[in-house]
Amino acid sequence: MTRTRSRARTLCSSAAITLAALASSGVMARALTLPEALARAEENSQLLRASQASVTAAEARARQAGVSPNPELEVEVENVLGTGPYSGFGGTELTVAVGQRFERGGKRNARRMLARAEVDLATATLARTRADLIRDVRTAFVDAVSTEERLALSRETVARAEELARTARLMVETGRDPPLRQLRAEAALAEARAAAEQAGAEAGQAERSLAALTGIVDEDLDLEGPVAEGFVLNAARDGEPIAIRIAEAERRVAEARIDVERSTGVADITARAGLRGHKESNDVALVGGISLPLAIRDRNRGGVEAARAELLAAEARAAQARLDSVREARDAQALLSAAEARMRALEGAGLKQAEEAVRVARIGYGAGKFSLLDVLDAEAALNTARTSIIEARRDRARALAALERAQAQ
Repeated sequence: MTRTRSRARTLCSSAAITLAALASSGVMARALTLPEALARAEENSQLLRASQASVTAAEARARQAGVSPNPELEVEVENVLGTGPYSGFGGTELTVAVGQRFERGGKRNARRMLARAEVDLATATLARTRADLIRDVRTAFVDAVSTEERLALSRETVARAEELARTARLMVETGRDPPLRQLRAEAALAEARAAAEQAGAEAGQAERSLAALTGIVDEDLDLEGPVAEGFVLNAARDGEPIAIRIAEAERRVAEARIDVERSTGVADITARAGLRGHKESNDVALVGGISLPLAIRDRNRGGVEAARAELLAAEARAAQARLDSVREARDAQALLSAAEARMRALEGAGLKQAEEAVRVARIGYGAGKFSLLDVLDAEAALNTARTSIIEARRDRARALAALERAQAQ
């Protein structure tokens, strides 16, 4: 019966604190689940929009890369406004010609291959941005839920400390305990209230971080649902992780740029053909010609050498990306295994024993069989156990988010 009344008072006190906080804020909390948070974040993410725009730009450049040079229209007037027989327009010669530059060295194909590689790189970068966003939202949601749970625990601790302080005061007033015991209980109450204030500040900060990712800035959040749902873990690993995809795309871009630089060193031919009219005789004749730059000084050797060096750098980054990808996946798996083992250990008999110890200590203290220090020690052990469970759940969910990110494709 004593335990039932104690639990009821604790719940009432916690509810009163929560309602007071809501009343002081002047707003009602908005329910938010993890899937909703992910959807809102993808809808409002400016980084994701920027990556999507980069893909669109790369696709536009790929279409442009296959376009050949435009022809040129040339109009030339000769023998006008001179002296003697060329004064005025009597001896005018008018030439109208069309010129066309013909690309040599595989320039157009090299441009197309480079543009396609850049599309692949932009697409992989978009996938990385989305995967990073999912991980960040999951982590922020986990942290927000964890801080809310710690806040609720701290408020419950305050309620129990208030009840214990009242009991200690009665014990002192009846002469069963010295005044020092009441001072110690009131000090414990002050510590609990300070811890609750700190937990409230941390919960607010975590909520603001989540709101910044989801774009919900003018509403209080009431987080609902499990934090470890909807994870996509690729045990089969049928594709390459995003980091490797990006590194390989960068390598292909560098490889394609070599062909572009090499083709730049090959001179293009420009051909022209047209008609020339002589006003004086009213005769018309065909004109034509070709032009070809002499590649004596500039053959773009420096550009080719630079592109080859960039390819070596891209190959080195790709090799390092493979090593980093394996390490990150293994680290995340190790963290997940450790968090799950910790949860199994904490959620076993230890928590029930800590709760029973508090119940027995409170009953014994009220009966004069245990001291106030015994109750405080039992309360501290229970708070530590509950806090550890909250942290273990948070660590497991964060490890799942990290593992999902490491395996994202």
